[in-house]
Amino acid sequence: MNTSFANWRSVRMWESRVTRDLRQQRRLWLHGLCIGLITLMVTWGVSALQMHLGNESLALRYLVSLGVGYLAYLLTVRVWADALVRPSHADLPDLSELDAPNIGGGGKAGQSDIHSGGGGDFGGGGASGDFSGDAAGVADGVGDLAGGAIEVAASADEAAIVVVPVVAVFLMGCALFLGAGSLVLLYFGWEVLLAVAVELAFSYATARTAVRVSREGWASAAVRLTWKPLAGAVLCAVVLGAAIDHFIPTARSLPHALRILGA
Repeated sequence: MNTSFANWRSVRMWESRVTRDLRQQRRLWLHGLCIGLITLMVTWGVSALQMHLGNESLALRYLVSLGVGYLAYLLTVRVWADALVRPSHADLPDLSELDAPNIGGGGKAGQSDIHSGGGGDFGGGGASGDFSGDAAGVADGVGDLAGGAIEVAASADEAAIVVVPVVAVFLMGCALFLGAGSLVLLYFGWEVLLAVAVELAFSYATARTAVRVSREGWASAAVRLTWKPLAGAVLCAVVLGAAIDHFIPTARSLPHALRILGA
């Protein structure tokens, strides 16, 4: 039991050291910013391609674009994290000193089976870029459109003209604000990159030894840290697309819908 605890503690110390080195030696916020921009470019390109191919449903277009963009994000994080840890591969500590017969049970002779607790907590990190200016611009634009819609509604005679513009602008504004926030949280944070890098570094270190280590893996770590903001972004995007499809069926894109409302 004491040996098992000592080995578990050694693994945690190794993991803390790798995390500290990555934070000190790399500008992770800049890496996260670059990954986020690449992902947004891929997402926008898929959406534009669907529009040119004749897909007129914005809800479906946004759903497909975010799905492809998320896959591109995972692939980019995997390749990027591998590039971060490979140069220091030779400096990784040797884990052959871990000689516990079974940490978690079921190990063979000469091997140890170490079950780690999920790769540590990388929460609280995020891109340090300033998105407040863009958010303020979007909020001002939505407010201007809402004010214009209310003025038109106040001078109209029919109740339908009163309700439709206000509801449309409200739904679009909420979905746009929440969806944009979810995308920023999802794609521009660097805690996912750090978690994946640590998992890859650990796999490289244990590959050189006879120690068998059971961990969640880079893919599981990335999905665990990103599925909630992804779900929020997808929900908001589908609601936004459905609102535009229903209230402004002639709009081919979000900017086109805003121009129509502004007119």
